Amino acid sequence: MLKSHGLKPRTTSPLSDVLLEAWRRTIDRLGLTWQLPPGTDSTLEARYLRAVASMRSGSLESAEQQLADLLRTDPGFATAFEKRGEVLDRMGECALAQAAYQAARTSRAHTRRGMPDRHFALRHGIGSLAEIAGYTRALRDRKYSVVNLVNRGNAYLAMGHHRLALMDYLWALKGAPGAPQLLTLKGEALAALGQYGQALQALDEAIAADSRNPEIHGSRAIIRLALGRLGDADADWRQQLILLPQENATARACVLLRLADYGQALPELERAIEREPNDPYWALYRTMAIRRLRANEGTVPCDGFEAWPGPLLALLGGRLSADELLRRADTNARRTEALFQLGIVSHARDRNQAADYFARFVRAAPPDMIEHAAARHEIVNLGSENR
Repeated sequence: MLKSHGLKPRTTSPLSDVLLEAWRRTIDRLGLTWQLPPGTDSTLEARYLRAVASMRSGSLESAEQQLADLLRTDPGFATAFEKRGEVLDRMGECALAQAAYQAARTSRAHTRRGMPDRHFALRHGIGSLAEIAGYTRALRDRKYSVVNLVNRGNAYLAMGHHRLALMDYLWALKGAPGAPQLLTLKGEALAALGQYGQALQALDEAIAADSRNPEIHGSRAIIRLALGRLGDADADWRQQLILLPQENATARACVLLRLADYGQALPELERAIEREPNDPYWALYRTMAIRRLRANEGTVPCDGFEAWPGPLLALLGGRLSADELLRRADTNARRTEALFQLGIVSHARDRNQAADYFARFVRAAPPDMIEHAAARHEIVNLGSENR
């Protein structure tokens, strides 16, 4: 049972007032404790809201400086780019404003959404403070409809506010008890909080209510994997494959990659590339599957290696060394991806080194990554070879 969600009201701006009032009402209705943990004011969202407050009070230069500082901390915060553009427009800096708007568009274009075999809320959601504020106003005006609660919870989930998402899902379940989609979302939020036992219970209930939904099986497979139950996770993924339509090549490719079934994944990846030719990850996964199956370089594009995941393709094609790849992997997420592909490249020549790369990857990667399940299968297979 959740006892505290570490929140208390602040009154920095009309936008934050709307958000905080909704949080307060949610917590009060669920009987949870209202308390702010140390350091909350330093979150990116809190800094953004303070900048918005400065803008609305007329302190445009202060707002612009706050947003510029925020973007130096997180260059991928597209909403902050948009707001900075608005501030610069008001300051008469039209050229700089247009550059900020373009940066926001570029950031959103490079935001990788959830994989197509995952739940709808995860594969389509990005979330924004403006979206959350809109649903909050709708909830205030329409007496807390289940639809608006779920939509706001999905926005919270996409932005990484997992406790707030969970509260909205719990609240929605009071209006629609036992709804399988709500139970699934509850499980996703609990899993994101690391509460895998409670998450599994929610997914078990969801599947009991709707056993023909492939997304629910995919969600439970991730949770079972996180609990170390690889065989049970595989059973869910195989059931998900049975339930997925044949034309859904992108989702089927993801599931087959999780199972490390590279041979079956290849034709699905070819269809995924035909459907989404501009998504570089389909080319990466296709090349990876070929390299793993045939221990050669596969078919690798001749250019486009600078932008990520280009360096991973270059490694698979023999055009980039391990040291250079790790140098270019400039974030924790990219370094994690690099470890898996280094395991793939090492597999044919040094199985012990490959096992080490896969083990390091598993320790660093979240269980919902496609490569996490694949790496777990690789480790099992390599262990079988050594017996």
